[in-house]
Amino acid sequence: MKLIITLTFFLCPVSVFSQGINTSILEEIKSKSVESHSDAVIIIQDGITIYENYFGKEEKPIYIASAGKSLASLAIGKLLDKKMLDSLDQPIHTIYPQWKQGKKQTITVRMLLNHSSGLQNNPNASVELEPAPNYKVHNIIDLALSAELSADPGKKVAYNNKAVALLGGIVEELSGKRFDHFFVDEFYKPMNIAQYNWIKDESGNPTVHGAFVIKPSDFLKFGELILNKGIYNDKRILSEEWINVSLKQGQNFTPIWGLLWWRLPEYEKRIIDEETWSSWQEADVDKNFLKKINPMKQKLYENKYDFYADLEKFLGENWNQILNTKLPSSVQSSKRIYSDNIVAYYADGFRGNYLVIVPESKIIALRCAGPEGFNYETDFFNDFVKLVSKLKE
Repeated sequence: MKLIITLTFFLCPVSVFSQGINTSILEEIKSKSVESHSDAVIIIQDGITIYENYFGKEEKPIYIASAGKSLASLAIGKLLDKKMLDSLDQPIHTIYPQWKQGKKQTITVRMLLNHSSGLQNNPNASVELEPAPNYKVHNIIDLALSAELSADPGKKVAYNNKAVALLGGIVEELSGKRFDHFFVDEFYKPMNIAQYNWIKDESGNPTVHGAFVIKPSDFLKFGELILNKGIYNDKRILSEEWINVSLKQGQNFTPIWGLLWWRLPEYEKRIIDEETWSSWQEADVDKNFLKKINPMKQKLYENKYDFYADLEKFLGENWNQILNTKLPSSVQSSKRIYSDNIVAYYADGFRGNYLVIVPESKIIALRCAGPEGFNYETDFFNDFVKLVSKLKE
């Protein structure tokens, strides 16, 4: 195999063109990375760097937002490996006795990891957990513990920041170390990660639903850890059993979530079928909204991006906000039809912070974007994961 290597100076992009890589898709990733004001994009295949660019800036730790949830999952795996946690089905009340009452006593560690705990939560963390401009939550663990239930535990799946935040307290209770100290000892030190920071509440607790500030090249190391089934740099960091468990479908409701890892099916089709439409009518959805969206009824979309394009066509640029306003949380915006074949696993954070693992092609890719210079209308690079999954010819 012939490699053409481009040598560059400090802060310039590095590219290696490898046989078997779809160069047109790679070029699309490069151009969109620039257009979306990325701070870092790194792509490696089987240990070889295909592309690395920090876009004229010095590499420094970046807040990866909810992409850190996937790293929090690793900490729970380490508790299991060290026999500090009995099992994923251990009830939370065995750790926090105040939950040994009502329906809360049925909530398990697994439910916190698979978004089925039923804890009251706003999916937008900035509403309840991260008031701007400064972090003002006194103790995020206490806030999560005191949350009411909005659904019966284990009966519904809904993205839940409070549930993940509580994992930080569980790590501390079972290990005797605050979450950040535990993570540094068990992961950062053995993986030679020395430059990092943490988002914390006023009490000093890392806000585990979004706590990690890390250099992109160090974040990428966790992709290698996953791809190599718990081994990094020839050193066993985490059990292969945990890697396999955390990447499997984490509950019975949707295949796109493992245990705080996202899963990318080969395809995700969308349709507003008769059942979906009837559920809107039964929920007394605004008739003017139904009239606007009626042309989409019974149309099969081959992917979610075509679905989003039609939503914008019929509802306008703020279609997502309109959906959230017009459709109650009890109904879905469409029926999803997923492939049984999962082609990639990924961490996903606000502003388009992604870490993607494509096992079949041995590709690991990362895109990071910090808040400085970020355009919240245009810069999320929503199709990064999809493009990475198609890099292998």
